[in-house]
Amino acid sequence: MARKNLPSVPSYLAAQTKINQSLVDGVGGIQFTVQSPPGVGRLIRIPFYLTNATAGFAALTSTGDTAANVTAALAAGGIASSSDPLIVAAPPLAAGAGFTANLFTPQISWATLRLVGFEASVFGATLPSAPVAQLGFSDLKIGGGANLFVHEDFAPADIYLDSQPSLAGLRDYPLLKSPNVAQVSVQNVGAAASDRLIFAANLICEILVDDQYGAHIPSPAARPGALVRQGGAFVGR
Repeated sequence: MARKNLPSVPSYLAAQTKINQSLVDGVGGIQFTVQSPPGVGRLIRIPFYLTNATAGFAALTSTGDTAANVTAALAAGGIASSSDPLIVAAPPLAAGAGFTANLFTPQISWATLRLVGFEASVFGATLPSAPVAQLGFSDLKIGGGANLFVHEDFAPADIYLDSQPSLAGLRDYPLLKSPNVAQVSVQNVGAAASDRLIFAANLICEILVDDQYGAHIPSPAARPGALVRQGGAFVGR
């Protein structure tokens, strides 16, 4: 029986090359192989607190402050708390920008964190009976560094609401290590007759190293390759 001649190696390679080229050109598709990265890491939310009493703002403390006490505090020196993150914002005394306060996160001594984002939750009346007020945020900083927001002045809280499908981008994503803390400024804008707003703000971070649970493979947002940059006064901090 005669043996069937097999195609030579060069002709086989040439045929395969044509097939691969047709796939790349869209005749069938693209063949490729990738290594899937590990999981999403460990994202956490660190609340901001009104640690310094400020007129126009009152932390809703767990001591059961009455509505009358909160009203009096808003008009006077405010109510501070380092453990209660929900805050009441009073309307401005006249139409326009009102009171301003600085909020701070606590020191996180048990871990090294990477900043991933900032978010806010704002709770207002579903059917408001008065002009609707608006919160604005500015000057997000870590340890006294440069402003991490891309805007210089106050921007509407809507940009950073937790209901947004994705996090708003920041200028940088630095490490957060004790004793450094994060701070942000908040301002209420509206009319004197506007309703009060209740809000909370959180710093979204990824745990890189935990004193008790050890190191973890970081998610893509916190990997060194995604954070390569050149120049700048705060590079490497």
